[in-house]
Amino acid sequence: MNKRPTTILCVLGAVLALTTACGQARAGTAVPKGDDAAAYVGTKFEAAMNKLQDTIGDQRDVTSESGAYFRFDEKYVRSTISSARTGSPEGRVSRQRSQKNPDDSIDWYTPAEGAVEYVYLGPVYKSLAPTAWVSMPKSEAGLTIPCAWVGIITACKMADAIAVSYNADKKIVKGAKSLPDKRIELTADVPFGKFIERRVEILPPSISGAITEEMKKAPVPTTVSLNPDGTLNQIVMDAKIEGGGHKTELRYDFRFTGKATTQDLPRLPDASQITVLPDKAAKDDFNRRFNELKGV
Repeated sequence: MNKRPTTILCVLGAVLALTTACGQARAGTAVPKGDDAAAYVGTKFEAAMNKLQDTIGDQRDVTSESGAYFRFDEKYVRSTISSARTGSPEGRVSRQRSQKNPDDSIDWYTPAEGAVEYVYLGPVYKSLAPTAWVSMPKSEAGLTIPCAWVGIITACKMADAIAVSYNADKKIVKGAKSLPDKRIELTADVPFGKFIERRVEILPPSISGAITEEMKKAPVPTTVSLNPDGTLNQIVMDAKIEGGGHKTELRYDFRFTGKATTQDLPRLPDASQITVLPDKAAKDDFNRRFNELKGV
């Protein structure tokens, strides 16, 4: 994602406003369901969408985890990202791991100070540089656009898909309730087509071309969970879809997991063990070759 979409603000506005409406309820108190829930939540969207900030990107000193699983017939991807961000100025690290191929791993580290960031290459990417560690100029987008950071991009894309779906059809909202631990939970059915359109998973043409229009209408049950203070706790999308002679299964899960400290950030090796990419041209070439290896 190359910009902060207003639709993300919209969905977060809704769920944060729910906290205001439901936070005084006793543990376990339900709020309206079905069409009533859509109207109930809808008023909160309209009231808050233009004034709330993106709380996913604004949370600080936190750790998070996200999981991605997508299967189409016999082809599948399964990966995790764990991340931490802490300090002011802020240091960030994200660690990507494929559950399909243990050698497919890569870490992205942005120190709080200085003008460079670092990548630690797993075995699959060893052809990209003569050393496992690589340094390059810091990404301006990663510094100024929260959703451009890989540590939270899954959450941003899911939130975007929810909001775009809601704007198209208010009745996707299926329920809202307060939980015993004082969290708030919102449930919705996001059309599979919006999941694809908002690139929650980037699909190759061989798969996207085989997905029928009927399959795109299928619901992806989605749950958004909020902490008592209104901050995001978790987003989950989980579905099984059949059509056109194909079977699709997906589960995407993002959650904040705790408080981050400097101990969560990596220690850099000696400078002799780091390949330096001196400028944007070298960085662009590295990213091109990286995407080729990823098949993007």
